[in-house]
Amino acid sequence: MKLALLATAVALMIGQQDSTTKTFTEQYLGIQFNYPKTWTIEKTTKPTLTTAPSKSKRKPRIDKSTTLFSIPIANSMQKAELEVVRTEYHASIDLWQTIQLRESELNRTQVVRQWEQDILGVPMLFCRIDSTTRGTQLTSIVGLFYTRTSLKLLLRMTAPSSQIDSVQYEFNKMLETLRYVDGTLPQEDDPSINLEPVAKKLQPVMATPKVIDAPPTGPKVPIKAPVATDLVVSTHKVVLRLPEGWSVANANGNTIELHSADVGSPVRLQAFSTLDSDPAGAALEKLAAKDLVDFGKVTSREDTASKVNAAGCSVAAVWRTGQANGGDLVTGEAYGSMGDLYFLIHYRQTDVSNYKAERKAIEQMLRQVSIEMAP
Repeated sequence: MKLALLATAVALMIGQQDSTTKTFTEQYLGIQFNYPKTWTIEKTTKPTLTTAPSKSKRKPRIDKSTTLFSIPIANSMQKAELEVVRTEYHASIDLWQTIQLRESELNRTQVVRQWEQDILGVPMLFCRIDSTTRGTQLTSIVGLFYTRTSLKLLLRMTAPSSQIDSVQYEFNKMLETLRYVDGTLPQEDDPSINLEPVAKKLQPVMATPKVIDAPPTGPKVPIKAPVATDLVVSTHKVVLRLPEGWSVANANGNTIELHSADVGSPVRLQAFSTLDSDPAGAALEKLAAKDLVDFGKVTSREDTASKVNAAGCSVAAVWRTGQANGGDLVTGEAYGSMGDLYFLIHYRQTDVSNYKAERKAIEQMLRQVSIEMAP
């Protein structure tokens, strides 16, 4: 009996780790992730200069905490690397992205793309940088976890450019396991909020104790947004739920317009059922392809992978920026799927000055929206 209880305890402590992965813990940030056992770790003692000056414009901090992963590449003698660093930064997203551009100019490298990816409800600020070292074309993916903390997680994955796709696939799988040891969820940073300065002597973040004999808590209960709107899909009445701050207009069967004070133009929404329509993913691709013809030039496209939001709705999106008819154009298409029901939303804007703020508002809505059959 004691051995059985011990085995159960060990299994609970391991959590998400399986037989093919190990767990890495950044103890002073309290962040963990799983990584393949084929990766090897080296602790570097050489100081690593961060690229994140604070608002006071003092020199960047020097951090000796870098952890370096060596990543084998299948069917190749070459290897990739992943650096895990703590860095001090508490300023805007725009400033961080500008820093990456300036650093690239100084280092004579090329910033190919900058984008944001939702991790635990907080943006990871990514930058793809191409460079050449001793005749080898290299690509680096740099990611800053934009949490409301003075010290932030900084990741830098570097691989031969010819192998970047396979390495980035493993990197993205690792990101899916990112979590906090105490079970909390992070908040997105806000430069207007004063944070505690970084202590000279850091203290490890302690994991939440696991109580083996505690009764099961049951599945996580979805959180329903408060604004409910009726729609009709294939003669069936359904309910769309939106967060506060959003309203609807021009309802017509399965089509409505969504309005928010934070978004300058209406967001069009259509609801469907997979029983008589395309699957949600295929429908999103068709909608994105339809919008593509309006672009004379696309400067960036960002696809966000399907993810279950707080209401239990799976959401994914496609964002594009570019030019059309001599002017700017940005579009956003997304789906939300629950069971046989799903919706498509369409955002379009020619005034790009507010694009980032409007996109953020739409993404926050997508974290809470849901669709379900009416009772």
